[in-house]
Amino acid sequence: MDNWLYTEVIKEDDLRVPTFARQSTINWMKALRFEIINEHGSSAKEQFESCVSHFKAAYPRKLAPLNNSYIFESLYSSLTGCLALQTSAKNASKESWVLPSAIVSWYYSVYFSVLSMLGSTGQSVDDNHASVYRAFGSNLCDQMPHPLNMKAVHVNNEKYNSLLPKYASASSFSLSKSFPENEDAAKGMILEYLSGNAKYYTWLAKERVLKRADYSDFRTKIAKEERNRQLPKTVAFMHCAFRYRGKANYRDGIYLTYGKASANETKAFLEDMKIVSQFAFIAALALAYRSPLNPEVAKFLEDIDKNLKGIDCIADEECFWRLL
Repeated sequence: MDNWLYTEVIKEDDLRVPTFARQSTINWMKALRFEIINEHGSSAKEQFESCVSHFKAAYPRKLAPLNNSYIFESLYSSLTGCLALQTSAKNASKESWVLPSAIVSWYYSVYFSVLSMLGSTGQSVDDNHASVYRAFGSNLCDQMPHPLNMKAVHVNNEKYNSLLPKYASASSFSLSKSFPENEDAAKGMILEYLSGNAKYYTWLAKERVLKRADYSDFRTKIAKEERNRQLPKTVAFMHCAFRYRGKANYRDGIYLTYGKASANETKAFLEDMKIVSQFAFIAALALAYRSPLNPEVAKFLEDIDKNLKGIDCIADEECFWRLL
């Protein structure tokens, strides 16, 4: 029988749509990669200079960062995730089975970049996913370079307004279509994915309310008010990243490795994840450089070259962090 496993899966959950799940997962990363390069350049040096310039404008006053350990250990953890993706992208061809674990590497690389940025701006948060994505949405999102500044803002009831602040006129583009490698599609797919996440976190909040209250729905005024109190005021990039990791490794993970979809997309997908994770690291490094930790950034980069195990196995051009 063709697709026996999939047949068994949908017996229990007939709402799962494999073509959309796979295509949207791949397209969101393509769109992020396109916008990063289009906005900030293709080289690490160009991206670093762009981010430094951005943060000078976003943070005109002197920052009061947390301790070096918090900021630079987080940056180092981000870097190892970047390098894991770089190695996978270099060595893989059609081996789709590396993708679920690669998405985990991508997520944690971005997660630790954000922890470092929170530290550079003097913000201490609990080291857990929900605390980090909430702090990012509340305290960092508006100061981030495009496209990391994407946000869906709560309007009223269950309505959110999804936007790219620098490109307010951008409109949604279907994630289920092939990505045509142009600005309108890239921005539109990012908005489409963001809107989907706003709906997901709305559903999550509603489920949470129903489980702990005596409501069966939200028809009453009291139930609506409680729902509205629980809804996130902002759904931002880290909300999307956290759900991306979860979808790719749980409910939708099968579609990355199973079925008749072309395995030729594997290498390009890994390359896209590599570029996006490296940009998050570069942005975090640029923010530390913008803060009073400027001298420590140079020491950190020098220390990596001296003490990163296995660094002699990679070519000089792969050491993208050598920016100063």
